Amino acid sequence: MKLIRPTSLTDGMLTSSTALENDHPVWASGTAYAVGARVILTATHRRYEALVASTGVNPTSDPTKWLDLGPTNRWAMFDDRVGTATTRSGSLQVVLSPGATDGVALIDTDAESATVSLTVSGTQLYSKTQSFNVGGTAIDNWFSWFFEPVGRKSSLLFLDVPVYEAGIITVTITRDNPADLVSCGALLFGRQFTIGETEHGADIGIIDYSRKETDQFGVTSVVERAFAKRMTARVVMPTSAIDDVARNLAALRASPVLWIGSESFESLTVYGFYKEFSIDLAYPTVSYCSLTIEGLT
Repeated sequence: MKLIRPTSLTDGMLTSSTALENDHPVWASGTAYAVGARVILTATHRRYEALVASTGVNPTSDPTKWLDLGPTNRWAMFDDRVGTATTRSGSLQVVLSPGATDGVALIDTDAESATVSLTVSGTQLYSKTQSFNVGGTAIDNWFSWFFEPVGRKSSLLFLDVPVYEAGIITVTITRDNPADLVSCGALLFGRQFTIGETEHGADIGIIDYSRKETDQFGVTSVVERAFAKRMTARVVMPTSAIDDVARNLAALRASPVLWIGSESFESLTVYGFYKEFSIDLAYPTVSYCSLTIEGLT
């Protein structure tokens, strides 16, 4: 079990992005806005809709006059949610100056491949390309080969990025067909922290927020909504690491992080919070940490 403590992105860290921030016109203090008008604020990188007619009312100052619609397309992949996605046809590339980073993750992404590279002082020191296509044991018969749709992962991990404070990280996400849409729910980058080895028997699933209601005539209506991943796991760790693990987990009690139960199973990668954790000081050399993790929607 390891985790990535994501670095909060600032304007200065985002060197460039091929995703434009032109969802709506930029809000201007001298413009009269009618009900339903939509604008963006470049200061917050968010979209707003007018609830009442107004002039000179900053969208962040009065929530009764402006409705926050969420992040702009360029910044949707950097907010603390998975359900808001940055999209672009064909390919999406972002260039970052994030400081010391040794882990990059793409979550809830729809594409064929992704490349992460690291450049320091004009010299490329790292470059790695991974495919979202599952392949391999996912196709185990001829019928599946010819007739089943190609299975694709929605998450990729790059956990071997060299750490350089002045490094420039470039992330490129591509589709095979330039007309298809690339979608990225979350791009996370930061420093890793290893807790220990995840034991067999981890419990995984989802929390579904969809509504399923049956009326008095037995007719069921379904309103599909978002879902969140969940994971319960026990981790084996050195007893000497107990204080360090407890201190780090306590510091992360209100921070969303990427939990990686195993790099071999995408289902064991959850972006969210721990609901609770407990440490069993079992033996002089080996102890156990139990974690219940709930993902973000």
